[in-house]
Amino acid sequence: MPFREEAPRSQVRSKSVTDEEPDLDVELLLKSLEEDTFDVFSIRINNVIVSKSTLYAIFESLKTTKSIKHLCLVGVDMNDEKGLVLNEALALNETLETLNLESNSLTNLVIEPLCKILETHKTIREFKCAHQKAGLGSRGEEAMARALDKNESLLKIGYPFNVPSARSLADKCQLRNSERIRQQRAKGEECYDLKKALKERDEHPQPWIKNASENRDAKMKLQINEQKKSMNKVPDFNKMMFEAKQRAVENAKPVMDNELAQKLAQAKKMNGRIISR
Repeated sequence: MPFREEAPRSQVRSKSVTDEEPDLDVELLLKSLEEDTFDVFSIRINNVIVSKSTLYAIFESLKTTKSIKHLCLVGVDMNDEKGLVLNEALALNETLETLNLESNSLTNLVIEPLCKILETHKTIREFKCAHQKAGLGSRGEEAMARALDKNESLLKIGYPFNVPSARSLADKCQLRNSERIRQQRAKGEECYDLKKALKERDEHPQPWIKNASENRDAKMKLQINEQKKSMNKVPDFNKMMFEAKQRAVENAKPVMDNELAQKLAQAKKMNGRIISR
């Protein structure tokens, strides 16, 4: 391996929170977690760079929160190390209704004990963990199916089951748990409305998420406009095509000088005389 000279300390710029989490207003998020108001009713962080310290702050809040009911951490590069810390918090949590951990790097080291927690969690209604970098296999799928079987309040697990036995049990338990809710509603009893809860979750504002996509689009449009100003006028494409075809037609015509024309004329006369004879 070639030797790489280490850059002088004076040339190494230390990363700030903004560098690590450019699309996340960390200060506002941490303040909201500390205040534990309705602002954190739903926390949805999707495909955003999140530092370990910020994730751990969210997990720590889960232990004592009275307000966080929905947590979505999709594509935030969560690995087993971070997932185990989340499990510790979930074991103490008493409010969470939906949890989405899709598109991360979690293995059964986290998923199996997490599902064990879900077996007795009193408020959880939906759990999603599809699209991990590595498949969870039969152990992970069976753990999810058991959670559905043992916790009748758990209505849905979002995962593409591949193991037939686990898929069969999961489907059976989800139908059973949903039927229990339907019967409660039919009797006029108070029951959980998952559809309504998901609508409220998805409509809840996320002030700590910077609208990075709109900023990038605006910047790109500005750059395009600047480029247009500096460009010369673009010729009419249709006109260019017409002129090119005309040139092709002209070039296809035979070119004949006077000497050649005279020789051809004489040849025609000679042919005429021969034929007449």
